[in-house]
Amino acid sequence: MVVLKGSVPMAFGGTQEPAAYGELVSIGGLNPDVNKKLSAAIASILESKLSIPKSCFYLKFHDSKAHPAQEHAQCLHRSDFGWNDSTF
Repeated sequence: MVVLKGSVPMAFGGTQEPAAYGELVSIGGLNPDVNKKLSAAIASILESKLSIPKSCFYLKFHDSKAHPAQEHAQCLHRSDFGWNDSTF
């Protein structure tokens, strides 16, 4: 499912140029390598179809199939956030 909301006031990097924020939720299947590939693919789409530069969006990844150590607490890692054609 994809939901797009246009005309939402957003500041990114101190400017109000075109920007985006997204969340990608999966039931299993996400990992750091997959996140990087998805970030690159989505960055390309945002840039080519919506004129949003690759450096002007964040993408948060969440795999709802939690690891045993994460069952009671949400642990986010650098690889859970996409930006600039990759992840942190």
